[in-house]
Amino acid sequence: MTKTTGRHLVIIGSGVAGLSAALEAVRLGSQVTVLTKDALGDGNSKLAQGGLSAVTVQGVAAGDSVQAHVADTLKAGAGHCGVNAVQLMCAAAGELVATLEDYAVNFDANADGSYQLGLEAAHSAHRILHVDGDATGAGLIDALRQAVRLAHKAGQLEIIEYALANGLEFADDQLRGVSYLHDDQELVLETDAVLLATGGLGSLFTASTNPAGATADGIGLAARAGAVIADAEFIQFHPTLVDPLKYPQAGMISEAVRGEGAILVTESGDRFMPAIHELAELAPRDVVARAIHGQNLAGHRVFLDARAVEQKQGAGFLTRRFPSISARLKAAGLDLAAQPIEVVAAQHYWMGGIHTDTKGRSSVPGLYAAGECANTMVHGANRLASNSLLEAMVFARQAVRAMITDQAGRVCDTSQLQLSELPPAKNDAPLELHQLQTLASEHLGVHRTGQGLQSLRSVLESSAPVAQGRRELAELTNLWITARIITQGAIRRTSSLGAHHRLDAQDGQQAAIRYGFRLAQTKRSDNRTQSKEINA
Repeated sequence: MTKTTGRHLVIIGSGVAGLSAALEAVRLGSQVTVLTKDALGDGNSKLAQGGLSAVTVQGVAAGDSVQAHVADTLKAGAGHCGVNAVQLMCAAAGELVATLEDYAVNFDANADGSYQLGLEAAHSAHRILHVDGDATGAGLIDALRQAVRLAHKAGQLEIIEYALANGLEFADDQLRGVSYLHDDQELVLETDAVLLATGGLGSLFTASTNPAGATADGIGLAARAGAVIADAEFIQFHPTLVDPLKYPQAGMISEAVRGEGAILVTESGDRFMPAIHELAELAPRDVVARAIHGQNLAGHRVFLDARAVEQKQGAGFLTRRFPSISARLKAAGLDLAAQPIEVVAAQHYWMGGIHTDTKGRSSVPGLYAAGECANTMVHGANRLASNSLLEAMVFARQAVRAMITDQAGRVCDTSQLQLSELPPAKNDAPLELHQLQTLASEHLGVHRTGQGLQSLRSVLESSAPVAQGRRELAELTNLWITARIITQGAIRRTSSLGAHHRLDAQDGQQAAIRYGFRLAQTKRSDNRTQSKEINA
């Protein structure tokens, strides 16, 4: 490896955040090692269907603006976003798109060379860029991974694959290394700073759009190191996962399909979204997910019907516009153009995470975070569609710049955060993955109640994760820690906000009636919640 000046950085994870960070570190001439628990580029990012939200020069010419993107993001986030972070992200989108094109990302274009801009829920303008229709994540990963491989071949960075980070090493209050499992050995990699870019927590739930590797690894690492975990209660559920019990390999159907005009109906053909929200099927994701789940609780099945879109646009339109989705559905014996597809709400994205500032700094010196495992305050209580890829890459690049230049001991400001610390677990009863998934799906799902959350907390506090294999146990422990943090945050926030919906609160009860089912009302209060895991 070519010797360079500056600090040695370790990036844990290789989705769009990790890969973007690695390339920025190379550009700035820093020594960097990418540590990833599976193959380079595996994970959630490559599954992203919707696209990349970005206001470019072309977008401005079409009547959109950065401030309109900011306003849409703040509105979707239910007033819980960090305004400065949102403004930074939206303003940086144009430069990011240009950088991605330098790395050979080819965004879909019209015949005149202009971007094909899509519309998704809660956006006020067409500003979603795509790659190969519905394969934006895969397109980004392919291009960034190839650039990282080339940098590795040129001796500009190191890559360690199939290595699960399972601990952070400190000396004299400074982060000095990362311990990791590789070929069933525990090794230590020395470093000056670490960026956690490990993705989400989908394996905590029975139904999730995430791959199996989404096991909250970064949260577990950060929490055990004493980092502040913020807004943990805000978990986004995607409205339209093809029923996983009937079609386990069919996957999710992008929101962009509804953006093209698909509607949601019950088994009797009744359309229910117009009565719930003025934007109907294009309402924010939390609203649509609750509506679908509410129909399920009321005894109805819900279907996504895109047949009218095909009829209007002409035969073959849906296959051309959504090739990956169409291929997966065809493999399951389904046809989006010919029949309504049964869907359910499923865990999709976590707005909470390791609390960071706009430079990616956590509350632990030398520890940074970006992507889904980080909470930059951009998404607030509910993420705006297609903002995740943008946020991950913008703040990953910001973090690398800070990692190179920060003085020792620099951390983000947490003085305004209200922390709820967790008591030590009793570790009495063994807890396996399927048991944790069942509990989380029941009590941390689309709708929550105080009674259910208290019951879940009691179970988690008296449990001890058990699994076969060192990697499996490490992953389950990370999920267990994260579940405890989320539960504590959800208990403290006794009113509904964004993706956190309390049926036993007054606002939740009113929404339940609107969605077609009821639950007894209980006393409410209101707290802003951040959680910090101790003595895990």
